Amino acid sequence: MQNAFLRAAIFTVLLCAVYIYIGEVITEISGGAKTAATAAGVSAEAGETIFWGKGKCHTCHSLGEQGSAIRGPNLGVDGSRFPLPIGLRAEERAKELSQKTGKPMTAADYLVQTHFEPGAYVVTGYKNEMPPAWKPPINLKAEELLAVDLYLQSQGGEPNVGALTNSPYFGQMKKAAESRKAAPAEAFKPYLKGDPGKGQAIFFDPDSKAPCAKCHTVGDKGGKVGPELTNVAGTRDLPYIVQSILEPSAEIASGFEPYLVVTKGGEFISGVKKAEDEQSVTLADTEGALRKIPKNNIEKMVQQKKSVMPDNFRELLTVDEFHDLLAFLETLK
Repeated sequence: MQNAFLRAAIFTVLLCAVYIYIGEVITEISGGAKTAATAAGVSAEAGETIFWGKGKCHTCHSLGEQGSAIRGPNLGVDGSRFPLPIGLRAEERAKELSQKTGKPMTAADYLVQTHFEPGAYVVTGYKNEMPPAWKPPINLKAEELLAVDLYLQSQGGEPNVGALTNSPYFGQMKKAAESRKAAPAEAFKPYLKGDPGKGQAIFFDPDSKAPCAKCHTVGDKGGKVGPELTNVAGTRDLPYIVQSILEPSAEIASGFEPYLVVTKGGEFISGVKKAEDEQSVTLADTEGALRKIPKNNIEKMVQQKKSVMPDNFRELLTVDEFHDLLAFLETLK
C-alpha cells in the first residue's frame, strides 16, 4: 500500500513539473510575462490612470490636444516642435544622449531616467523644474512609475515591461525610494498652524493684501497670468511654495516668463507672453489684461529676470495672514 502511494505521489509531482515547464514555454512564446506584469497592476492602462490622476503629470504636460499645461513639453504630437509622440521621441532622445555622453542608452533608459533624475536631460526651451515623482509630495512607487512609462511607451511605440525593469535607472530609483521609506527625512513644518478658510478668503478676495486669484487659477476660478495652482500642494513641497510666495523671481515657471516690449513710439509694455505669431505678440499684465502688439511696431522685446508677481508679500501680510494663505495652498492637492 505504501509503495503504491509513493508511486502515485511521484507521478503527481512529475506531472506538475511537466505542466509548469509547458506553461513557461507558452508564456515565453506568447508574451505572457507582460500579461503577468499587467495582472499585478503594472500596465499601460494603469499608467494612464496615474498620469491623469495620482501622478498629476498633466499639471505640467499635455498629451496632444488633451490637457492644457505648458510648463513641460507636450508628450504627444504638437506641430513642428514635437512631430513624434513620446513613445517614438524617446528613441531619438536616447540616441542624442548616447552620442553626447559616449554611453549607451535605450529609449527605456531615457523614460525611466526622466522620473529618477529629471534634470539629467532638459528639453531645449524648458527649465530644470520637474520634481522627482518618487519623492514627496507626489510619492509614486517604483511600480507606479513603471506603469506611467508603459503608458508613455504606448504613445507611438510598443509597451515593454522587460526593457524598463532592466534599465539600470529603474533599479537605482527603486533602491533610492526604498531607502527614503526606511529613513524618511523630517518634514518641513510651518511656524504657525494657519486657518485655510481665512487663507482662501485672502486668495480670492480681489481687495485683499494678496489677491492671488487675479493671476492664478484654482479649479474654475481665477486668472491665467500665472501658473494654475489647483494641485500645487500635490506636486510641490512646502519649502518650494514658501519660496514662490516670498521670492517669486527665484524660479519663474516655464511658459510664464515676463517680457518687456519697447514700441517704435517709445511706449514700454511689460507682461507675461501669452501668444505669438508672425504678425503680433500678446502680453498679459498683472491684472490679466491682454495687450496685442503688432510686430512691425516693436523696437525691442527683452525677456526679464524679475517676475511680474509682487515680491513684497513679506511686508504686506502679517505672520498670521501668511500662514493662513499657506494653510489654504496646502489643501490644494
